[in-house]
Amino acid sequence: MAEMRTIAVYGKGGIGKSTTSSNISAALSHMGLKVMQVGCDPKRDSIATLCGGKLKPTVLDETRKRGITEEVILSCVHQGYNGILGVESGGPKPGTGCAGRGVMVALEFLNKFKVFERHNIDFALFDVLGDVVCGGFSQPIRAGFAREMYIVTCGEALTLLQMSNIARAVLTMNEAGADTSVAGIINNMRGVPNEEKIVEAVAELMGLPVIHHIPRSRTVQEAELKGQTVIQAAPNSAQAEEYRTLALKILNNRDTYLPRPIFMDDIKPIVAKYSTSFAPGELVGARA
Repeated sequence: MAEMRTIAVYGKGGIGKSTTSSNISAALSHMGLKVMQVGCDPKRDSIATLCGGKLKPTVLDETRKRGITEEVILSCVHQGYNGILGVESGGPKPGTGCAGRGVMVALEFLNKFKVFERHNIDFALFDVLGDVVCGGFSQPIRAGFAREMYIVTCGEALTLLQMSNIARAVLTMNEAGADTSVAGIINNMRGVPNEEKIVEAVAELMGLPVIHHIPRSRTVQEAELKGQTVIQAAPNSAQAEEYRTLALKILNNRDTYLPRPIFMDDIKPIVAKYSTSFAPGELVGARA
């Protein structure tokens, strides 16, 4: 098997990380690549739009019910749109354990039973919860699955701060010996005034490129109501072309960077400078 390309997509919960990841996977599949998307979030909804809107059984749920065997692990690989394969790591029962640890255990099972090699995967995308980059949620990086990381953000101050917190975790892991760095920022726009300028300015301060600005579009919600990606539901739409452009940029990008973490005191003046809705004293947040 040729060398598998792996990336991780991190971002604050609710930023549209799974939507972005699934549309990237769908676009890459149309470029002739064998793609697998791995959802690393206990909500187990990463691959839903790739699988007709249905939540699929997770690695941890199935191993708890049926035991840890090759047959069970391979049954957790679900085929979705255009031949894309999807896996959901899942998490522990509520109140019984660390969700991050659950992600780590699931990835260990995928490794042990050589799931990627068995399916001749060209491109693996890890969709990772990024609210708290603890030991478990950083496991795709620590285990060498994702040497390239993309961070999904928007022009909102608290989301930009979370992006910086993720960047700080990348530096910590890199200093500890993990082979990882940030390949770029994806701006999944929310309709903030001058949002592109805000994200570009913050990215420049962090020493990172913005690889693409994804415009806000009702096409995304309309596709998801059908249980589909935009690439599937509206392939001729302007929004589908945005995702295809993003996927091609990721495919061709081999540059990575070690970011410079910043603080809310750095972010607030940038948001205030470009926003027509806020003055510096009105922005919520403290130095972190």
